[in-house]
Amino acid sequence: MGFTPELVSGCWVGGEDRDIHFDSMRMGQGATMALPIWAYFMRKVYKDHSLGYSDSSTFDIPADFDPCLRTDNYDSGNDIDEVFE
Repeated sequence: MGFTPELVSGCWVGGEDRDIHFDSMRMGQGATMALPIWAYFMRKVYKDHSLGYSDSSTFDIPADFDPCLRTDNYDSGNDIDEVFE
């Protein structure tokens, strides 16, 4: 899966038949197989200006966003078991 501010798209390189296997894990992993296909697709998307997507678009980041601030609270005592009570 890959995403831009305007588009989410993905590429699946597996096989439906359980007898299909890659020669090595390196060849079957996403960066080797799926990423080049996804990149080729995105190049075609950006070349077709009638689609309205731009490779210069950026994500809107809120002014008060702090990527170093942790918002999770694992010590709050909330446990998954409480969901099923």
